[in-house]
Amino acid sequence: MKTLTFIVSLLFAIAALQAQDYQISFTGSGQSTSVDSIQVLNLTQGTTLSLNGDDVLHLLETAGINVHAGNENTVKIYPNPMITSTIVKFFNANEQTVCLEIFNEMGELIAKQSTPVQRGTQIFEISGLSSGIYTVNVSAADWKYAAKLISLGNNPENIRIKHLSTNDESAPENALKSIKDLVQMQYNDGEMIQFKAFAGNYATVFNLIPTQSQTVNFEFISCTDGHGNNYAVVIIGTQTWMAENMNYETENSWCQGDDPANCEIYGRLYTWNAALTACPDGWHLSSDDEWKILEMYLGMSQIEADKTGLRGTDEGKKLKSTSGWYSNGNGTDAVGFMALPGGYRGSDGTYFGLGKNGMWWMATEQNSTYAWTRRLYYNQDKVGRESSRKDTGFIVRCLQD
Repeated sequence: MKTLTFIVSLLFAIAALQAQDYQISFTGSGQSTSVDSIQVLNLTQGTTLSLNGDDVLHLLETAGINVHAGNENTVKIYPNPMITSTIVKFFNANEQTVCLEIFNEMGELIAKQSTPVQRGTQIFEISGLSSGIYTVNVSAADWKYAAKLISLGNNPENIRIKHLSTNDESAPENALKSIKDLVQMQYNDGEMIQFKAFAGNYATVFNLIPTQSQTVNFEFISCTDGHGNNYAVVIIGTQTWMAENMNYETENSWCQGDDPANCEIYGRLYTWNAALTACPDGWHLSSDDEWKILEMYLGMSQIEADKTGLRGTDEGKKLKSTSGWYSNGNGTDAVGFMALPGGYRGSDGTYFGLGKNGMWWMATEQNSTYAWTRRLYYNQDKVGRESSRKDTGFIVRCLQD
């Protein structure tokens, strides 16, 4: 019974490891088919990583072992689980030195062997492993792969790696070959990853909860104001939004606190009339109804969306950035909107709310003196819908035409 329990627990453990072992590669479309670089943010953990555009992100439950995951077409291990010994089989296209490494569950290197081999299918034997879960690394100068191995044996830890043979034959379709650089990041299932990709002047934000290996495509869209400032964009449902606030200097626009550094972070504060003219060509100041579409995409009902004051449940939290809000009033940034608390400027020229509130103009008038706004607060998960005097200074966020 103990042996059966051990086998079952090992099988569940290896299934869990494999469920959190994903490779994410990247492509571009629209204004650029190539990707220069990518900023990666685990929104749940707050961890960050920078990638080159041709890197592959390797998400692992336990990062730190320098491995690149193979599959049954590249590295074959059988039998698996093993008892006394197992065979490792793979093809190498050149005469070279190949290295086999074995890591235990703690990521410790417990065995290693480098062997000069001829071109062909290589067959190695591993024996002497005690019961446990292992990672087998197979590498050469220009490639590196790995596979998981379960041992059910009761061996005395006399580990042996032996090269049995080389079969000179044609390369299989999925032979080991030089691959893109894989960059590890620790990841737990269910966590949300935010990617911000750059290609020349273009930037695109994309949120994903990975459940498998896949390719992420970034659609690069032009969003450049009259002064040549380029803005990141994000696609949310059927809408394409700027993923940052406008920082285009016009008459009747200001930096929060008259500090230019705040413009770089939060964007400018505009009167309503200035806001109507601030957006880049091909973009416009969003209307009240267009914000309702965004809010309902986040889960707000039509009835709630039509109300004034604080509405909905947690839609504001989903819009707020994961940092920068007073008293840990941060959000989850669930759709990549990255709303920051830039505050506002009163009609008397006084500044308010930096770090605590974010106020955005709508293109929709209430009357000749007031227009609709959206408001986010550090101490609220809901979204405020109010009207404000048109000579007040609020933030601008544009929507693609």
